[in-house]
Amino acid sequence: MQFDFIKGHMGGNEIVLLYGDQIPNGREVEIALRILHPTSLSGHQVGILYPPERGGNLQVKIVGLATRGFISACGGLTQVLGKAALETKLREQFDLPVQEPSVKLQLETQAGMTEVTIDVEDGKAVRVHTDLSAFVKECCDRGVAPLEILETSAMQVGKFLVLRSDDAKATFPEANFEDMDASTKEILLGLQLDFKRRTRPENLDFALYDWHPCREGDARAVFPNNIATGHIEPACGTGTVAIGIAMWDRGELEQKKRLDGNRVRVQFETGGGPELGGPEVTTLDLLFKEENISQAMISHSSVSMVAEGKVWI
Repeated sequence: MQFDFIKGHMGGNEIVLLYGDQIPNGREVEIALRILHPTSLSGHQVGILYPPERGGNLQVKIVGLATRGFISACGGLTQVLGKAALETKLREQFDLPVQEPSVKLQLETQAGMTEVTIDVEDGKAVRVHTDLSAFVKECCDRGVAPLEILETSAMQVGKFLVLRSDDAKATFPEANFEDMDASTKEILLGLQLDFKRRTRPENLDFALYDWHPCREGDARAVFPNNIATGHIEPACGTGTVAIGIAMWDRGELEQKKRLDGNRVRVQFETGGGPELGGPEVTTLDLLFKEENISQAMISHSSVSMVAEGKVWI
């Protein structure tokens, strides 16, 4: 079988875009996982694109490598899709709008309508902003609560295990989240397995952070999703939002200056590799209404197209 594809990345979070009309009905997950395999295109998520059905610009079905099935949202995918909408044949395929200084796209996802705003200069996407508020609602509906796993303080935020590296090191002082050596990965695996036992077996999403930036951010993050397979994502949009929710629930954002009266911005050092932190920045803006999170926006400093062509499986 042959498929047209577009591939890009957000800080090393690798995304493959496919056209839904080329994929046999019922085989979406199988084909996506085969394409994500290292012997094929390799990647972390696949976005399968269809004409809109609910008034948006595109319908997107997302398959994740970690969960090996459909997932409701993916921030990295929306960032790559925003750039691809201006700079690849995707624009003509779905008759997407192109105008300066900005373009807004409405993506129909399983989590709900997701708005992507693209800053445009000379016909190129120079920055992409994703509204992941629908994912915030999903997290709150699934549950946000503190929990203790392997005698370590942590948070459940929807399907995510959110862990502060300082809390992990208090329990496991030998852990080295900068080098992410084999023994550290074993520690993370044990924490994730205990989290799955306490919540749901399918909860494979994992966000690790601290407040010790090395460069220009406020905090650092990395995402050891499904660590049993060695699957560590250097950047993750939904994971960044999950961290922001945990920070707010724990009172860690109280010291952050409010912008425009009701908005808080946290900049995370991410990207580049599987270690905690990285050379790039994921910007998270949280908007509050009556002290509840009403909107979550993410944008990454490095979103690039990698390839566009055909793949055979």
